[in-house]
Amino acid sequence: MPMRLLMAVAFVSSGILTPVFGFQTAAVFPVSWVEHVDHRNHLLTFKTEDGQVRMMRVADQEAMRREGLSKGDLVSIEVDLDDQIVSIVKVDRRAESNGQMSRRK
Repeated sequence: MPMRLLMAVAFVSSGILTPVFGFQTAAVFPVSWVEHVDHRNHLLTFKTEDGQVRMMRVADQEAMRREGLSKGDLVSIEVDLDDQIVSIVKVDRRAESNGQMSRRK
């Protein structure tokens, strides 16, 4: 075995390096409204399509800033198995209303 591979195996097995695993999505809230954004504690409170209000920690602190979230924003949210928000995407209200209008016709 090459020396680099042996060293990598040794570091991983000794606990010095740990492999990084991707998140596994446990729940998706495709239509939700932002109720409150707590940047200090990395918490997001949102109301789901069925009216439930939930508060969850955001795994990626920069995601909240990057999306520029504020109360009333329409968002799509993915939550992992640890009940942490791993994806927040603002939904364009114009696209949503255009989609509803085309379905009504």
